[in-house]
Amino acid sequence: MADPEIRHMKWWGWGHEDVSFSDADKPKLWPYLSGELGLEQVEPTPPVKFDDVHLPAAKENAPFIAALRDALAHDQFSVDKKDRLIHAAGKAFRDLFRLRRGQVDFAPDLIVYPASEVDVVAIVKAAHEHNAVLIPFGGGTNIAGCIEPKDRDERFIVSLDMCRMHRVLAVDKKSLLARIEAGVYGPHMEEQLEAEGVTLGHFPDSFVHSTLGGWVATRSAGMQSDKYGKIEDMVIALRMVTPSGTIVTRTVPNTSNGIDVRSLCVGSEGILGVITEVTVQVHRLPERKMFEGWLFPDFESGIHAIHECMRHGTMPVITRLNDPGKTALSAAFKKVEPPLKQKIGAAMKWYLRNIKGIDFTKCCMMTTAYEGDYDTFHMQRRESNRVFRKHGGVNLGEGPGNSFKEAKYDFPHVRDYLMDRGVMGDVSETSTTWDNLHNLYTKTITNIQKAIRDTGVDPWVGCHISHNYHTGASLYFTFGCRQIEGRELDQYLYIKKAAEDSFLQNGGTVSHHHAVGTEHLPWIEADLSPAGLKAVRAIKDGLDPKSVMNPGKILPGPDPLREWGLTDETIQTFNKAD
Repeated sequence: MADPEIRHMKWWGWGHEDVSFSDADKPKLWPYLSGELGLEQVEPTPPVKFDDVHLPAAKENAPFIAALRDALAHDQFSVDKKDRLIHAAGKAFRDLFRLRRGQVDFAPDLIVYPASEVDVVAIVKAAHEHNAVLIPFGGGTNIAGCIEPKDRDERFIVSLDMCRMHRVLAVDKKSLLARIEAGVYGPHMEEQLEAEGVTLGHFPDSFVHSTLGGWVATRSAGMQSDKYGKIEDMVIALRMVTPSGTIVTRTVPNTSNGIDVRSLCVGSEGILGVITEVTVQVHRLPERKMFEGWLFPDFESGIHAIHECMRHGTMPVITRLNDPGKTALSAAFKKVEPPLKQKIGAAMKWYLRNIKGIDFTKCCMMTTAYEGDYDTFHMQRRESNRVFRKHGGVNLGEGPGNSFKEAKYDFPHVRDYLMDRGVMGDVSETSTTWDNLHNLYTKTITNIQKAIRDTGVDPWVGCHISHNYHTGASLYFTFGCRQIEGRELDQYLYIKKAAEDSFLQNGGTVSHHHAVGTEHLPWIEADLSPAGLKAVRAIKDGLDPKSVMNPGKILPGPDPLREWGLTDETIQTFNKAD
């Protein structure tokens, strides 16, 4: 199979430079947003031009460069301005806010492209010996600050771009295992696996632009996690190069060999070493697959339906339940339809309102997907549909499901559209137990709405559930508001703090699948406990005694909230109620 064309995302937003979000075929979108957020029609504000971006001067580390020149080819290095800019940040809201304005305070001094584990070993060894910082880089999609090229000691910083390590090395069709290099992008990995008749089954929103190594390093979750699990459930073995040697775990179904070293590597966010190879469990390609849409009278009804399906073992492979806010937003994304479809849609709305008693201010859309062989597919669909109807669900057919399927990787593009128009849009996600799910949901919706109002503007807040477990589920909150000119980042941090505070105060976790990075540092000690954080520090010190691997992530400094960027003065200014 031919090598893929490696295309990094645009430096100022999501996706490739020739791809953008358009509302031309979505006439309801801007009227909905402007009505909810108190906006007027605005002229879109594009990002600054590339030529107007000024990067900090690249530092030098001659001994490190000399060591690399002995080990790598000349085309495995780059100090090109555009390469440095692409690797200067991830895709968190404040990353993009600054990049769009040409505010680049930190950038890697060098980009290195290893092509093998041998290359990675040489790079890590040279960094350890010559005190250079290494930041592993997959697709650059992270929204938690995991790849921020910053060091407290102002050392030489190297972005270690893994994109040339993109091969599926072997597939064991009897054991259903695949050995895969960590730098492979999602589509190229699935293309190689599908040629062998198998799939990993991991499809996060970032799938098109993210890598296997990035998923493992951040404990990613895909849309079909209800069947396949999160990425940590798929990892059987791995290889990770650290400054103290290469960690290699065995390819066996399970073990009882003391502390699970494999799990120490999963979710390590590059602070311990560089994941170079992963052995994952794979699955035969399903014979059948189908997407559907369901409408529930309210959020609680949908939650009860999902919980019952989980208890009975009849979960679809996707159950994405939107609350009323996300349901209304999804409706606003609807494309223009031919006249006949519009008449059918109007008749359906009449039926839902007048026959089924659906209140369109409270109802909740759920997207489902089913897959498997003939018997599994039909059993799964039949039994889950029975539960959905029991809880008041109305089957809307394949239309809404297929619309989701066609656009499922497009949602991150919307943030660029919003930022063009002076709107802050972001997300925070968590998880909790079934008995606490609705409590955490209602309190967090209220807390985010209040925080936005504290800043003097109208709020929009919505939520969906898309990852479910025997003991609970995740809650994925989306929020937006008009930006306050001149105080945009203060406003964002104040609102983001309200969301994370609400998670920790009401029985949730700091993050379900976006990782810690720098964005969630102020809450990590409360989430892990002081002793838990002490354990992480001990592992970091043991494997990376000079802290050359991605410093400043997961482990907070002495004043994490102030380092995060939010001051007491800002909190007091916005928190008018107190």
